Amino acid sequence: MLFRVALLLCLNFIVMFVYAEESQTRIGYAYDKETNKLVYSESHHEEYADDLILKSHVIYKDSSEIIIAKKTVDFNNNRYIPEFSLKNSETGHKEITRFIQSKYEVIFSRMHAEPEKTARLNIPEDGISDAGFDNFIIKHWDELIAGEIFRREFLIPSMMDFIKFRIYQDKVVNENGQSLRVINIEPDSFLIRAFAGTTKLFYDGETPKLRKFDGVSNMRDGNGDNFKVKIRYEELKKLAAY
Repeated sequence: MLFRVALLLCLNFIVMFVYAEESQTRIGYAYDKETNKLVYSESHHEEYADDLILKSHVIYKDSSEIIIAKKTVDFNNNRYIPEFSLKNSETGHKEITRFIQSKYEVIFSRMHAEPEKTARLNIPEDGISDAGFDNFIIKHWDELIAGEIFRREFLIPSMMDFIKFRIYQDKVVNENGQSLRVINIEPDSFLIRAFAGTTKLFYDGETPKLRKFDGVSNMRDGNGDNFKVKIRYEELKKLAAY
């Protein structure tokens, strides 16, 4: 179970998509997959250039609207492997990455009671880290909906390594009169996939606007375990403070 959680940690996606605006604020409501109770919300303020995300700021709140975590993502050095910092003041969960010379440094701690881990990794040519997945989807949207299967190295912060995943369109569904494309993300290895399962992302039928997420969250509970959630995303007219 811990291995499964580790493999899917990067796939929260969290996911923060913009398509045709200079900035956008969206909020995601994360519900527990078993109880269907609201676990937390995540407010994303995104800035982009050339149709791709340039910077992102995220605020996470619990079901009582108390801020529990903050995250910043900077794509200035690499549109697919950003520098990012996620810190949960409530649990002690921390994920930080940065470029140091030709290496990609990863700092990770699961909770307050556990020591911090640090590693400097080689940067894969086809690598993706955290919300760099958002830019990947935007860039390769046409190929994905045409049926192409992509294989990319994903950073798993808790494992201090990149693991190969595959990304492909599963099917097109209709929900409440809205056409949604289901994009699957899963380990490329059959053996790893048997333990890790598949994360499903639901997008608008015609544009890469994320509407729903179904899988393992990047948020952790008081025991250091990742939440398994369904997240519903809404766009906000008023920009959120961060």
